[in-house]
Amino acid sequence: MSRANSPTLRGTRLGTVLRLWNPIMKRLLASRLHWPWSRYFLLLSWTGRKTGARYTTPVSYVRGAGDLYLTTGDRWWRNVAGGGPVELRLLGRRRAAWATPITDREASISLHEQLFRDHPWFRLLAGIPAEATGEPDQAEVARSVDAGRVLVRVSPGRSGVHARNESEHAG
Repeated sequence: MSRANSPTLRGTRLGTVLRLWNPIMKRLLASRLHWPWSRYFLLLSWTGRKTGARYTTPVSYVRGAGDLYLTTGDRWWRNVAGGGPVELRLLGRRRAAWATPITDREASISLHEQLFRDHPWFRLLAGIPAEATGEPDQAEVARSVDAGRVLVRVSPGRSGVHARNESEHAG
């Protein structure tokens, strides 16, 4: 089965926990009580390509090189495939942003490993075990990407044509 057709959390214990926890997290992140949750989680909103409906989900994030990075095993990223506008509720504030999924396998694995190394809690939330050295288990990262885990680069404050042109050259 292809990466795009096989979300990694569906049918797992973590997927069940998230399905129950997400409605609570959405309310917390949208409220004045967002702190300390908003240090690690944000609300991501996008418009469905086929339905035109507006969707919002809480996601964990890390910062890197001026952008935010999200990792997901769900299918929402398809709505921004090739790059697309999103809205963030980050640290209690709404911000326009541009999201670009990193679908190149090798680039995704490499960047996942780097982010998991730099932010061990991000690795834990993704369900990736560590090796004895504390490094992310490289084989497990590769398996996770092959099973459908996708890394999404989000550039806050960017939207429209300018961000689209940058995403074409960012790779």
